[in-house]
Amino acid sequence: MTRWLTIEDLAGVAFEGSRVVMANEAHAGMRRCVRTRRVGVRLVRAAHALGVRDLAMEALEAPPPGHPVAMTEVPQVGGGYLAQPDMRELTGTARALGWRLWPYEDRTPPELLAEPESLLTMEYTNRREREQALNLAVITEQVDRLLVWCGNGHATRSVVDDWVPMGYQYVRTTGQRPYVVDQTATVNWRGEADHLPAGALDTLRRDLAPHGGTAAVLTADAPEPLRALEADALVLSVDNDLEQ
Repeated sequence: MTRWLTIEDLAGVAFEGSRVVMANEAHAGMRRCVRTRRVGVRLVRAAHALGVRDLAMEALEAPPPGHPVAMTEVPQVGGGYLAQPDMRELTGTARALGWRLWPYEDRTPPELLAEPESLLTMEYTNRREREQALNLAVITEQVDRLLVWCGNGHATRSVVDDWVPMGYQYVRTTGQRPYVVDQTATVNWRGEADHLPAGALDTLRRDLAPHGGTAAVLTADAPEPLRALEADALVLSVDNDLEQ
């Protein structure tokens, strides 16, 4: 029988496992699974009760290379992820609790911006992942414990074919293994009527009903097909659609 954890329980398990916890949201362009950000709000509140006070966010404007600086105000933006109300709730919750926000995105060199096709190469992708990891390494040296909020698979701690993700490069750079929480396992990426294996959604509805439709499970305790995923814990849900 699956041992389900509340999101609040998950925060305790994660920060007991590592002082750096990496959790992801699900997005595809400007479409995003709002549920993943709502879970982020709960993680921030639960982590606050544990004494965490720092949130690093991929979505914040890129800092000078190797010199991330904490922000003590929610940035005012006219568009992009940070303008979406669910992301404003996430950043606003952290700031209302007195947290610092840390940018860690790679700053794209102007010469690459002049050649947009270069941004689609694996060479650039791996460069971006490396620079994100280096910025996070600098932040880690300045904080006690850190919640990292990233998109999709950036926190992956292993090389996948030619892709060398931020999570892997962070471990290689710092020698520290972050605790990774993945929220994408049940996301309906293509808007399909039945995007999960036959019967899976009905099972989730039954099992997750006592938890409001969303709960976490340690990967080692997850249903068999999910145990091969690389994260330490998974957030599974019946709320899986992407919204514009």
